[in-house]
Amino acid sequence: MRYVLMATLVLLISALLTSGQQSATIYYNGTVVVQLNNVTSFHLIGNNVSNLKVIGSRFNLTGDYLYFHNGTKVTISYDTYFPNGVINANEPYNLTFYVLIPSYYSLVYVSPTPVSLETKGSTYNLTVKGNSLDILFSTAKPTSGEGLSQEDLTVITILIITDSILAFVIFEYLRMRRRRSKGDIENVREDREEAELATQELNDRDLLVLEAFKKGSKTLADAARVTGLPKSTVYRRIKKLVKLGYLIERREGGKLWYEVGKLPDKDQNT
Repeated sequence: MRYVLMATLVLLISALLTSGQQSATIYYNGTVVVQLNNVTSFHLIGNNVSNLKVIGSRFNLTGDYLYFHNGTKVTISYDTYFPNGVINANEPYNLTFYVLIPSYYSLVYVSPTPVSLETKGSTYNLTVKGNSLDILFSTAKPTSGEGLSQEDLTVITILIITDSILAFVIFEYLRMRRRRSKGDIENVREDREEAELATQELNDRDLLVLEAFKKGSKTLADAARVTGLPKSTVYRRIKKLVKLGYLIERREGGKLWYEVGKLPDKDQNT
């Protein structure tokens, strides 16, 4: 307990000395010290906040948010709780997160990738920059040994970085495959429509567009609204219907509109 209090005191002094930085110092036992400049709000990190102190501004606490009324430099300190070894933060702006965790705990997950990760004595010191933070650490103490060596820590850092790079590469690969598949589907669809447009027979979409004009549609936009088909599809169907004489294209005053010409054979028979 004495070491925890000493570490907390060091954090408070360090935070005051680095007041020019936009930062949040988080200790595994729940102590949080935040330095802010020219911001109007802060999303509290952790659960069950107690002993809240705000220096430099009047404030309101609404839910998990602190709202400041004045002051360009604000110092926040409080105690909180991180259940199941999970530290999570989401802020409306970028911060530098300094996270201190005993080295006899195991780091399971860190996101985003730390700017630095080192041990000082028996403590992990992680520095993460961004507007969010997700850390998962195992709170099970080892039965023997003195924690991780510097070599082990280096390996962990490399694994975190390579995992992040690998995840990014996999994401980009899958996105390219989806884009390529979508492009192939569009090409097949266009080829099929080109083949349909080359014939003189009217398919269901041709008849649907023609029926829209028979019911009073005058423009491409009218037909697209009535049929529910994409404008590109309606446009191609109109061109086919004009070519076959089922629609007559009119242009007046720079405006293009259509009227029904001849009817399909089955309509003429009726």
